[in-house]
Amino acid sequence: MKAFLSMVGANLKMQARNRTALFWLLAFPALFILLFGFLFSDDSGLTATAGVVNGSSTPLAAQMTRAMERSSFFEVERSRERGAEIQKLKEGDLDLVLVFPEHAAPGEPLKVEAYVDRSKLSTSQAVSAAVQQIADRFNRGPEQGPELVSVSTRGVQGRDLGYTIDYLAPGFVAMSIMQNGVIGLAAAFVALRERGVLRRIRVTPFPLVSFIGARIVSNLVVVLFQVAILLGMARVLFGLHVGGDVASVATGVAVFSVLGALAFLAIGFFVAGVSRKVESANTLGNLITFPMLFLAGIFFPITQAPQWMQEISKALPLSYLADGLRQTMVYGTSLSHLWTDVVALLATALVGFLLAVRFFRWEPGS
Repeated sequence: MKAFLSMVGANLKMQARNRTALFWLLAFPALFILLFGFLFSDDSGLTATAGVVNGSSTPLAAQMTRAMERSSFFEVERSRERGAEIQKLKEGDLDLVLVFPEHAAPGEPLKVEAYVDRSKLSTSQAVSAAVQQIADRFNRGPEQGPELVSVSTRGVQGRDLGYTIDYLAPGFVAMSIMQNGVIGLAAAFVALRERGVLRRIRVTPFPLVSFIGARIVSNLVVVLFQVAILLGMARVLFGLHVGGDVASVATGVAVFSVLGALAFLAIGFFVAGVSRKVESANTLGNLITFPMLFLAGIFFPITQAPQWMQEISKALPLSYLADGLRQTMVYGTSLSHLWTDVVALLATALVGFLLAVRFFRWEPGS
């Protein structure tokens, strides 16, 4: 065990001294978070699309609806189908659904229901405040008469996150885990084989399995450090939303980080096995990872892509890692409801390690 821990420490030191690897594994995704965070943190000029149900049912409802239509903030569509409008809200086609009662009881305030998408944090807060401001125009205060309008706000779970740091940060974390596992490990392992390190380890009492295990453990430590740094930046600088209690979210993020790391480390070992030179390892690694950056929903929701692209994304392990991180981090979804993502990552790790064993080579030319 002492020798194993020493090997883990040696691997960590080697990775810490590799400035190029540190840039791609930590600084590069951090720059993405900073860039996109600043680009999408400004909500100036924000507009919202509102579906108004029964907007002419009473005189007061008609007045509020006209006030919203005159506002530069709201784009109003009138409807009498409450269920259809809420479905549009869930699908991301609306930012607000305002439901007026069909009849108002004499002497009682007009009870209005406002539905917002709680996954779009900044938008839901803005539209809720705007609706309340319009309602306050009709409520002059208790000293000037009874309340005329009562607004109750309810949240529904939309299908997709808005294009904000809440959507982007988990994707960038998944990207960094992938880069660490495939690009970082494959090139380093091929370099060890080229320098004859694997051949020398083969003739020592230290088992190669322990050597590989130490490399995996050290990479897992680096991944957890990466995740903590990147999510800490997104939280402190841009207010990344965390759904649920901190302990359960941290557990879910840690589990998916480890599963994702194992899946992409397995791919990295496979790339190292079939590559004869460091250059070929980098080339093959980029051929595998680069398409996933654009087909796995890292930069934009894949539901907005063409159908053929959505089908391809279902075969990419990065899609399941990014989805698992988003669901646990932002929505607070428990692991028991994310078994598809878990199984997909475990299957990737298993297949990858089987292929890595099949194509493993001790010598550069063997």
